Parts: sequence; structure tokens; C-alpha cells
Amino acid sequence: MTTNETDLLLLLLDTQRTAFRNALSGMTEDQARSAPSASTMSLASLLNHVIDGEVAAADRISGTESRDPDPVAAWRAGWEVRDDETVAGQLARLDTVAARFADVLRAEPDLGRVVDLPESIARWLDQGVPLSVRFLVLHQIEEWARHAGHADIIRESVDGATADVLAGRVREPAPANPDGAPQPR
Repeated sequence: MTTNETDLLLLLLDTQRTAFRNALSGMTEDQARSAPSASTMSLASLLNHVIDGEVAAADRISGTESRDPDPVAAWRAGWEVRDDETVAGQLARLDTVAARFADVLRAEPDLGRVVDLPESIARWLDQGVPLSVRFLVLHQIEEWARHAGHADIIRESVDGATADVLAGRVREPAPANPDGAPQPR
């Protein structure tokens, strides 16, 4: 068990990444790109979005910039799924981005350090608190958790698979109602 705050934050972040990975487990490329609800989100576009957000956070903490300097253009581009992208490729990119994020965070000596962000970026993150390294990490945990929940709903809409089954916590789905809909849990 870790008591180091950095490792604990990374563990919580990785738990959310795993939940998202579970939602993609066993899906075809077409299923991952489908938007089966009123939303335009697909699992593939949602994954690119959270990966892009993690790249942005690592850049901000480390003082580098690898994305479009226009935050709105960068945000929009983060949702795009190129024709040549595959789920396997996206997950490989996630592994690379996650390793970089962990390296950047472990190299940071002060989680309370306020990160100097341009107003064009800071205005999107303003919560009335200093934008510290810790805040940026907690924001990533929040983003991954929010979107892992979206991923669960999208996945269940595609083929009925639920998060608990995909995570291997239960052996089979709940029995269906007479109309074919899964029973509430």
C-alpha cells in the first residue's frame, strides 16, 4: 500500500483508465466508432479526448507545449478520430501518454506548485482555486472518471455489456426483463 501522494494520485488515475479500457474490451472498430445514443460521442472519440487532455496536463505541468496553441482548436482536434486510427493504436498511445504523465508527475517536487497558465487556458479550468500541479492531476482524475462513466453507457448501448461484467467482477449479465432490457442492479 502506498502512502506517497504522487503514487496514490497515479493509482487513482490508472483505475479510471482501466475502467475506460474495460469499456472497449472486445469491441470491433465499427462498434468503437459508433455513436449509439443521442450524443455524438463514440468510444473512440471519447478515448482520444481523454488522451489529449492528459497530454495537455503533462505539457502544462512540465512547461512544454505539444498541442495546437489555440486551446479551442486543440480541444476540438482532441475529439477527432482519423480514418487510419484503430482501438489498438489508441490504447498503445494511451500507454505512452500515461507513462509520460507518470514521469512528469514523479519528477515534480512540489504538488502545490502553482502552474503558470496563459489566460486563454486558465479560464477553462478556473474553479476559484490556484491552478496547482495537484489541481491539474485531480482534474485529470475527474475527467477520466466522468468519461469512463460515459464510456460505460455508450458500451452498454452498443451491446448490453455492463461495467461490472467487463471488469470481471461478475460472471454474467443480470437476467433480462420480458422486454429484453437488463434488470436494474
